[in-house]
Amino acid sequence: MRIALVVEYDGTEFHGSQLQINARTVQGEIEDALRNIFNKNIRMYFASRTDSGVHARGQVGRFDEETDMSPDQIRKALNHYMTKDVRIRCAQLVQDGPEGFDPRSDATSRTYVYKFNDARSAPALDRHFVTHVRKTIDAEVMNVASQSLVGSHDFAAFAGPSTPPDAPTVRNVESASITRNGDNIEFKITANAYLHQQIRRIAGVLYDVGRGNASTDIVDQLLASANRGEAAHVMPAEGLCLEAISYDGSGECGLPVLNSADPVDLSVN
Repeated sequence: MRIALVVEYDGTEFHGSQLQINARTVQGEIEDALRNIFNKNIRMYFASRTDSGVHARGQVGRFDEETDMSPDQIRKALNHYMTKDVRIRCAQLVQDGPEGFDPRSDATSRTYVYKFNDARSAPALDRHFVTHVRKTIDAEVMNVASQSLVGSHDFAAFAGPSTPPDAPTVRNVESASITRNGDNIEFKITANAYLHQQIRRIAGVLYDVGRGNASTDIVDQLLASANRGEAAHVMPAEGLCLEAISYDGSGECGLPVLNSADPVDLSVN
């Protein structure tokens, strides 16, 4: 059977989401917990890859294992064995097999939030989840500039160094916005997929707009240039969070249900 998980983590102490040798990662943390539960190695697959220091509220992954445990029992067991900076928010039974649920290819959109803070002093409590900037920034002009992102565009200018040279760079952005809440300024973007460092480079451009170092048409100029990596200002990782991944589904975790007239329900009441 195939179990899908909705995962939340504080990325501060992780070297990204994907498994690495001799480095602490989210995948490694979950796979260690699965090993404790099932007494064997089980591979975990994620929908999106996050870099070192990047957080997630709605990462999605899956693994395959035949078990009598219900999804909710698995959720509780995983949380028992893992450290407190990563939690399984929800677990759901999904379609298995070669044509079964794939968290990456089945995703319809991914939503990220990048959070700036322009208070006079850097925050202490939220220091791992915002990027503090030393100058007050104009959220309204940043929001104007962000609207140029919406639609299907070539985002080559915002591609990071890990983007393969022959990889397609066209992405479709469903929505983008900048809002202020006190000293916090949130850049929210929803798209079908992203290039390496794309959001942090966009955030860098919007920051330059917000502090008056670039005009609101800079995003249009960069999209038109399609010059790889031209948007070279990469904002720090701590301000970025993977908020949600959307699917065509209506299961308990917002994921596709089993392909049967009567989906199996192993949830604990």
